[in-house]
Amino acid sequence: MEQKPVDGWEVLEPPSVDVAQKYLDEADAVATRRERAVDRRALARLQIVNAVATAAYLAVMTLVLRGESALASQTILFSFLVWVQLASGIAQRSGMQRRFSWSRWPELLAGGLLVAAVLVMFCFAIWAPGFPAIGALIPSGLVLFGLGGYGAVQLVRAAGDVRPPRSHPRPLSRLARWGTILVGVAIGVLIMLASAPDGVLASVLVLLVVLVLVMWMFAFSTDLGLPAIGASWRWPQLTAFAVSVSALASVVLLAIPIDAGALVGASVIGLFVAVSFMPGRDLRD
Repeated sequence: MEQKPVDGWEVLEPPSVDVAQKYLDEADAVATRRERAVDRRALARLQIVNAVATAAYLAVMTLVLRGESALASQTILFSFLVWVQLASGIAQRSGMQRRFSWSRWPELLAGGLLVAAVLVMFCFAIWAPGFPAIGALIPSGLVLFGLGGYGAVQLVRAAGDVRPPRSHPRPLSRLARWGTILVGVAIGVLIMLASAPDGVLASVLVLLVVLVLVMWMFAFSTDLGLPAIGASWRWPQLTAFAVSVSALASVVLLAIPIDAGALVGASVIGLFVAVSFMPGRDLRD
């Protein structure tokens, strides 16, 4: 090892063969720990799930806005925002790091063009007179093709990665359990309000629920925030969330009566109470 000494200091002695080999071994160990901390398979699968969720949201929102129901659009919007924060916690659990560099400019450019195309088609599907009803599915198709395809490519690239240690399920913490129940209460109440006839009272109640959700979202960095709750969830809790959001979309699109909506909302709350006592993710793994 040749080095240029700093002015006024003697040249450092090169390490012995044994010490140099330990340095190399430690560098390999650091790389292995980094690969285990960042689960690229899980992040790729989450990317695909996000693509499906975003596509479904755009399709439902387009149909709702074409029907000019402000009450329904608010409930759908904030249920999607809840998922965005839950998904951010899942991504952080899998080691996701948001680092932007000029080397990724092709991906950023493609993403920007995709967002612009989706927004243009979304506006045409809602406000353009005479636009065919089947056109409501075009923004969803673009999202599935773009984001879902990118996730599939990332999944293929991660096929040779070192598999991370298997997580051991453990009961949800007290805060995570209460947070899970609160998510169910929020969605259940939104379902009940979505089935109510449009009116001043229903709009005011939805606004109050939305304000509570917004204040909750500002607590994202706490243990009771939605990202922390999402990070502690496993498949039972995620399945319950998917079922509840599907129920909300069905209530909005089918315009079911208020008594049936109350029954569905109460069932969603009961479902989340049940899954809150099921094992979650051990975040210490």
